[in-house]
Amino acid sequence: MFYRNSKKEKLLYELSFYKQEIKELSYYKKIVEQQRVNDKRCKEHHKHILEGTNHIVIDQLDITNVTAIYIYKLDCPAEQWMFDLGFSLQYESFATLIGKLEFGLIIENQAKIEKVCVAKEYRNQGIATYMMKKAIAWGEVQRFSELTLFASTAIEKIENELNQIELINFYHSLGFENNFPKSNNMVYKYLPIK
Repeated sequence: MFYRNSKKEKLLYELSFYKQEIKELSYYKKIVEQQRVNDKRCKEHHKHILEGTNHIVIDQLDITNVTAIYIYKLDCPAEQWMFDLGFSLQYESFATLIGKLEFGLIIENQAKIEKVCVAKEYRNQGIATYMMKKAIAWGEVQRFSELTLFASTAIEKIENELNQIELINFYHSLGFENNFPKSNNMVYKYLPIK
């Protein structure tokens, strides 16, 4: 009798162990699939943002723990393993982060853009516009009802930075509207899908 119980317990333990292994493998399979989708979107929608320079666009919009777009200037040719590194590329000596767009909260069918920034020497070259349009298109594919952000900058224009009015006009040109009159909270509302 004791032998049968221990054999049954052993089988139950092995079964729970295999279930846990399958769960972990499915998690990693999901991450690999998300990365594949992001890489495909980078190749399909990639355009030369900085003519005559070597750069790479890391699209991590479908990655569960990091929803972002990063643009790096490279001192060497781009290779596949660089895409796999993603944001960790910032720690490499041959890569310089020149633009990033990061999402914050994504709840139900609404998302918030937390950060949009471009390195000073690369501003006014269409990088922020490129990242924003890519984020808006991604939100449409995700069937979001809206994207929100807080438009904040210096009141006075410093070098080639946008002042508050220019920044709000920039977001307006992309289709964002103020939540309230004279508010810095802005929203991009998607048309309902029929």
